[in-house]
Formats: sequence, C-alpha cells, structure tokens
Amino acid sequence: MAAPLEGEFQLPIFPLPNLVFFPSTRLPLHIFEPRYRQMVTDVLESDSRFAIVLLKPGWEADYFGAPPVYPIATVGTIEQSVPLEDGRFNLLVRGDARIRIVDEVSRVPYRTARVVAAPERVASAEQAWAEREWLADLARQYIHALPEQLTVPEIDSASLESLTNALIMTMYGDAEDKQRLLEVDDLIGRAQKVGEELVRRLDGVRFLSKYRRTPDPSRN
Repeated sequence: MAAPLEGEFQLPIFPLPNLVFFPSTRLPLHIFEPRYRQMVTDVLESDSRFAIVLLKPGWEADYFGAPPVYPIATVGTIEQSVPLEDGRFNLLVRGDARIRIVDEVSRVPYRTARVVAAPERVASAEQAWAEREWLADLARQYIHALPEQLTVPEIDSASLESLTNALIMTMYGDAEDKQRLLEVDDLIGRAQKVGEELVRRLDGVRFLSKYRRTPDPSRN
C-alpha cells in the first residue's frame, strides 16, 4: 500500500484540457505523448503516483509548453498498466487524495510540481451516514426516472466520498463545473451541492415525463 500523503513533496503532474479527476474514483487513461510515456515509465519505477490536473482556459496557445493549470488536483495511483508495442500505455488509475500545487519545479521531460496534501474537513460518522443515505436515495430516484439510465456502480455500498465523487464524474459534463466541486474542501458541502443538483434534475425529468410519448395514442 502506498504511503499516506503528508507535508510537502514533489510529484509529476499530468495536465488535461477537459477532465477532472476525483478521489475514490477510477479512471482509464491512454498515454501517447512521448513526455508522458516517460512520466509513466518513471512513476512505475517509483511509487506509481502522479497528479491529474485541469488546464485553465486558453491552454491551446501553449499546449506543448506549460500552460496554466488549476491549483487543486487529485493524486492518482496506477493500479493497472498495459504497455503497448509502440511505447504507449493503457492505464487504470485510482484517485487517492486531493493536493494543492505550490509551484512547478521542472518542465523537462514532463511537468513536475511541489505539492501539499489538501485534505477535506471530516464529518462525524452520523452526519456522513445521513448525508450518504439522502444522496443515495436521490441517485436511485434520478436513475429510475431517466429514459436512458445512467450507471452509478455500488450505490448501496459506496461511502459518501465514493458516491459523491462518482456522481460528479458521471453527471457533470462541464470540466469547470467539476473543478469547482473538486475545490470544495468540505465533503458534506460537496455532497449537498450534488444532492441539490439531483433534486433540480429530478424536477426537470419529472416535468418532461408528462409530455413524453407513450404507446397510448390518447396521451401523445
């Protein structure tokens, strides 16, 4: 098991333009750029950890350089690695914890930063359980109400953090919306924001369902 994240340390960062990664979720990645092939090779020989960070708007002008990134990101550990014949990799990465980037220390051959752990405020067990039950019930209602149901695994057994972050990864399409939620440093607060969004979407789905076509011509 990897050592817990404490204090300040250096970490390779993998900036992406449209993807925000969360703790307690898993992410498949295809690594093809030469600099990040080298990064994967190096981290696999070390502790298998790197940070996945979101590029700020305007990154297109300097993508192959070092365009600005958001300071809050997630450390991931490579759980599975499949090297391909041409040097690319297919990875499965587990989200471990949030970090805050202090500054960058190297950009060659890939970007490396000084970072510090950014733990979330801890709720009581009773508060976390109540919030998880509320969020799980809303998620079940929302999935059931959709014409094409989403897949959110393990709703019944997931922790509050796993459920909250999996819902964000599944429901939200806009990367900047996801980034704002990642930056909420209170898990209960983040769960409440997701729950409020579920309530809003449920109201919308239920309203539209009144006008959805049915096999009964009298109700079309």
